[in-house]
Amino acid sequence: MCEKELDLITQLTTAERKNILKWIASLPEEKVIEIFQAAVKKSFQLKEQSPDIPGRTSKYCAFILAARNAGWDTISGKGYRIAETKQYDDFSFLRQAKVAALIQKGRTPVLRKKILAHWGEIVELKNEGMGFRPIAYYLSKNRKIKTSSAYLARLWNEAKTNG
Repeated sequence: MCEKELDLITQLTTAERKNILKWIASLPEEKVIEIFQAAVKKSFQLKEQSPDIPGRTSKYCAFILAARNAGWDTISGKGYRIAETKQYDDFSFLRQAKVAALIQKGRTPVLRKKILAHWGEIVELKNEGMGFRPIAYYLSKNRKIKTSSAYLARLWNEAKTNG
């Protein structure tokens, strides 16, 4: 049987099939046995669907398909193990921890220092009735300080409550 036919049946390239075999070798033995059992069932299904496929080819393709169903998936032509619920939960905890660290960290103190160095101008402009968007634009054009209006409003509220 030629490679093209294997590619059509398994819908994987030769390199991806080799990666599946490596992945299977890294699994615990009980999981490998489960894959073998699923492959036997799958080979009978393949034989029923297309009896013209030689026996050893259908068994090999069934083994590859059983391995894909056991946790291997191809995304954009690259092989990845599918994360189980426990692994997904672990990743979500990591993401939550990273977000919490970012929120705790806040803006860089350098930006805060630069803005506070021009705080007198900001207070003057705000007292003249100017909003935070035009003040942020003024700072970016005239003082070369890139900041958002929301950050200026937050600093303004902090100064109001603290001072």
